[in-house]
Amino acid sequence: MKKYIYIAKGFLLERMVYRFSLFFNALEKYIYILLIFFLWKAIYKSLGQENLSMNFESTFTYLSLATAIFGLFQTWVDWDISQLMISGNLSIILTKPLDFQIYMFFKRITWVILNLLTITLPVLVLLKFILRMPINMGINFVFFVISIIISYLIYFNIDFIVGVTAFFTESIWGLSVTKDSIILFLSGGIIPIPLFPENLRRILEILPFKTIYHMPIEILINKNLTIFDYLNSLVVQIFWLFVFLALSRTYYKLTERFIKINGG
Repeated sequence: MKKYIYIAKGFLLERMVYRFSLFFNALEKYIYILLIFFLWKAIYKSLGQENLSMNFESTFTYLSLATAIFGLFQTWVDWDISQLMISGNLSIILTKPLDFQIYMFFKRITWVILNLLTITLPVLVLLKFILRMPINMGINFVFFVISIIISYLIYFNIDFIVGVTAFFTESIWGLSVTKDSIILFLSGGIIPIPLFPENLRRILEILPFKTIYHMPIEILINKNLTIFDYLNSLVVQIFWLFVFLALSRTYYKLTERFIKINGG
């Protein structure tokens, strides 16, 4: 485990060199939250609050948190694997006594730490203490933190599955963009799940995508949830985590046989 910690430390120092990249990545999310505010303000003014199942404050808080969580999870694991494949540097990593999936996790966990400090925490402070949005900060916050950790692990495994597809295709640009779009839409990152039509909402309840954004956000903003509801959400998340972990490990073992290294 010590070797992976050194890997994470090395990539953290490397990432800190590109400070302007961190700044503009965070600025992009803040501008997007501003756009969410004006867009949904116009939607509620046009439709009226009585015609929607959530009020404006709840919707804005939900989508702002979804943006902050998306920024937290945006570590480009799939793109990194694709670039390693194209450049040929993948061969160097695979010859080392490392588990490739664990290596990628520790390499990109440094991005999560920096995104947490530059995007997620500032957005939480802005929503709760400056804008006074409906965010609960009781025992549910502990469950929210646990839920976010599980959500990231699920997201990482999905990213890893898409990334190792580069062993076949080399470039995964289209697949990566499609993955992000599907997850954002079906997990409530673009439109809150409570605002979906009832029939579609029932389908989304079965799919795993709600575990990435919707569940942790609900834990944080829904005052009607009980300890049992929090525990039930965590159980569902843990179930899907094991499913995607098993899929990613199995898929990697299968694709490993078809690696064709370029460059070097």
